[in-house]
Amino acid sequence: MNREEQHVPEIATWLRADSSRPYCTRPWRQTAVLSDGTAVCACVDAEKRNPLGDLGRQGFDEVWNGPAYRALRRAIATDIDQVPICRGCPNRTAGPPPPPDFESGVPRPRILFIESHAACNLSCPGCNRAGIEGSRSSLSLPFATYARIIDALSPDLGYMEFHLGGENYMHRSANEMVRCCREKNPGCLILSSTNGHFFHTEERRQAVLNSGIDCLIFSVDGARQETYEKYRRGGRLERVLEAMRRLAAMKKEQGRERPWLIWRYILFEWNDSGEGMEEARRLARSLGVDHLAWHLTAVPGQAASLRYHAGSPRLAEIQDELWDTLPERAGMRINAELESYR
Repeated sequence: MNREEQHVPEIATWLRADSSRPYCTRPWRQTAVLSDGTAVCACVDAEKRNPLGDLGRQGFDEVWNGPAYRALRRAIATDIDQVPICRGCPNRTAGPPPPPDFESGVPRPRILFIESHAACNLSCPGCNRAGIEGSRSSLSLPFATYARIIDALSPDLGYMEFHLGGENYMHRSANEMVRCCREKNPGCLILSSTNGHFFHTEERRQAVLNSGIDCLIFSVDGARQETYEKYRRGGRLERVLEAMRRLAAMKKEQGRERPWLIWRYILFEWNDSGEGMEEARRLARSLGVDHLAWHLTAVPGQAASLRYHAGSPRLAEIQDELWDTLPERAGMRINAELESYR
């Protein structure tokens, strides 16, 4: 085996869900909340196939150590594949979960994934909009419900992903939600993924800068409109690029270190040419974003890149630009207790 091949298994391994990863620790370490207040195991359950409780009507502890969470923990500890949502999940781990009898009395999690808004202005083919929006009793999370969840986890929340199945910045109170978490959890690392269409005015851009968010991830899969819109259907590339450009300029003008502005580019068979990727690199530099990171698609049948995919020797060519290696390169690491469960 040559040196290049030795590096391949270490790159983008989160996409692999096989027998070498027979466990999961997430139901002991984190929770995910949908726009209608439903708790689920993780972002993999964006279609709410395995609801674990209703945080709109129930207290956090009632849900977190309630019958649905206990049953999920027991099933994972005994045989993870008996849980349909767990089969093929890329969040599985090689290390064992807590013991089977550790079903209740689990300390509150320090990691939160939360969806303020389930709807989206785009219709990307890898996203089941009907399954996501059709499964919610409410597309917009009430601020009061959100605040109760944050209160329950404060002041010890260490990591929050402010996105899940929709475009969170469609919520009227998105920035106020981030600020609420920041004020009650000063040490929390907060990030959000966005399609970037809702930062089109100076007022909106200033609001997100003032919210206290640590990282904004822009999902932009192409450097030209004709390439970008093959996946981000309904998207306007120039509008998103202008938002990135202006946010970067405002950060610099105001002497801000954060939020980090990340351009995340999913590689498909139509946008992975050397020429196209180099064009994106040049554009990223001109925009002033902090990082451009290539991402491998985890959606089966979605025209995955033939050059760059899990297990490809060619990943060594771009391993220092991959989404998987970004946290360490960008200084986005959180404490060791939380890092392995992100």
